[in-house]
Amino acid sequence: MGRWSERVRRWTQRTPDAFRRRSTRAAAIITIALTSACGDSGTGPQVPEPSPNDPVAGAFALTTVNTRAIPFPIFDEGGFKLELTQSQLTLQPGGEFVLAITTVETVAGFPSTFQDTTRGSWTQNAGNVSLNATGGAAAAATWDGRTIGFALDYDGQALNVVYRKNP
Repeated sequence: MGRWSERVRRWTQRTPDAFRRRSTRAAAIITIALTSACGDSGTGPQVPEPSPNDPVAGAFALTTVNTRAIPFPIFDEGGFKLELTQSQLTLQPGGEFVLAITTVETVAGFPSTFQDTTRGSWTQNAGNVSLNATGGAAAAATWDGRTIGFALDYDGQALNVVYRKNP
């Protein structure tokens, strides 16, 4: 028994240091292996670029009117000002759309906010989208996979609007 207990005593005295060295070595090897396997090769994950062939259905926010940021002044003369302040376009998967436009009319310094809504149907053929309002008005839109743009007739004024798809 004396020899056995001497062996156990020596093993337990050196095991913590040996175990610590082996653990540290193993952790370093694992870290190097994981870093190599998961390292950034400079390209990162490949995210496909938006395409006109992507489905256009979704929610959009107005970004520009006639290439200018909003709010956009539609009319400003003689104490009367009309601004387009925001707009949302929703193209539902079933082929229906809702276009909501918010304007602010300011008369003699007193602003009033108005919300107009147009509903209708839409169809897509790659980057070409047709919007047909319930009242009969129609617009031909272009879709690039990220934005949709079209000419909007607002009280007789042609506005070129661009909407960006919400993430």
